[in-house]
Amino acid sequence: MKLAFVGLGNMGLPMAVNLVKANYETFGINRSKKKEEIFAESGGIVGDSLVQVAQEVDVIMTCLPLPSDVERVYLGEEGIIANGKRGLILIDFSTVSPDINEKIYNEAKKKGIDFLDAPISGGNEGARLGTLSIMVGGDKKVFDKVYPIFEVLGQNIFYTGKVGNGTVIKLINQYMVSVHTQAVSEALCLAEKNGIAFETLFEILNNSYAQSRIYERHYTQHISKEEYKPGFALKLLYKDISLVQKMAEKNTLTLPLGNQVEELLKEAKDSVFQDDDMSAMYLFMREQAK
Repeated sequence: MKLAFVGLGNMGLPMAVNLVKANYETFGINRSKKKEEIFAESGGIVGDSLVQVAQEVDVIMTCLPLPSDVERVYLGEEGIIANGKRGLILIDFSTVSPDINEKIYNEAKKKGIDFLDAPISGGNEGARLGTLSIMVGGDKKVFDKVYPIFEVLGQNIFYTGKVGNGTVIKLINQYMVSVHTQAVSEALCLAEKNGIAFETLFEILNNSYAQSRIYERHYTQHISKEEYKPGFALKLLYKDISLVQKMAEKNTLTLPLGNQVEELLKEAKDSVFQDDDMSAMYLFMREQAK
């Protein structure tokens, strides 16, 4: 089975490299040529274009930052579906919206092409180690056919039903990630104002009901080290909570807490912290508290 991976970013590059390590012939395409060079140094093949790989490979995977990127890559004139061969399988690991998933699925079907939405969770470390959680929506027979690929990339692989279901679950995940991130940020500001050492707070709360994987991630990987190089950028968390809000509105549902978190993340997205890791929400809130 010949593969292609489009989007060699913080998540996509280690995922594509893992496929190479698993002895899949894998083409890589990225806007940044530097990432393509790193991929080639890891044994991958740099693809010439979307048109080329859409004709040559059996499976194309994408992991892209924005919904507009996903629509362009799949639905543009020079995109995958317009130029793909019959029998091609498409897998999108991006976080977009269920509506976009359904649009791509329907357009692909017209060309005899299959599509799965397969958003991921687990961060760069999960991508590097091949331990991601993968939430897959689409036709079950297609899921079964590419399951060995998912096994290379993740440890927790879930078939969720029809196309778009994986994205619905991922957006719910991102809603909770956003809320937990805000809670951690406010809690640390409160501790700091009261002279509580962060080390002490973490030791206690990490063994109490306040424990969460987000608190552990943010504190141990970033805040305690004062290192905010993005594993997942703050501006992307805002993008995700915005998608959550649109999904809620479509379902005539109000998320009172989500509304507040979205507003705060919008402010943070427009601040100097926008390109930092999402744990830098703590820095943003600390600035607000001065």
